[in-house]
Amino acid sequence: MAAKVVIPVVGKRGKKYDIVKLVEWKAKEADQVEKGRVVLSVETEKASCDIEAEDSGLLHILVDEGGKAMVGAVVGLITQTKEELEAFQKIPPGKLAQQV
Repeated sequence: MAAKVVIPVVGKRGKKYDIVKLVEWKAKEADQVEKGRVVLSVETEKASCDIEAEDSGLLHILVDEGGKAMVGAVVGLITQTKEELEAFQKIPPGKLAQQV
């Protein structure tokens, strides 16, 4: 089962934002990522946040840099095997996002 890369609540001093911009993926599609390492940087108009990998494995990106996502949205997956990654890569991102 793939681990999800999920947009967290981003905000400072009590102000929370519902939509964030994906600034930079720190790894490329299919790169090996390690649990606890930063895989994505996101920002709002006044706050920024780094998202760490919840598990080690191969990264599958669902939302590209520059894209926007809501808090709680799944923007990437971390698969355990190359076969699992390849299976997810065959599913269109919009359809995959509805399934995870």
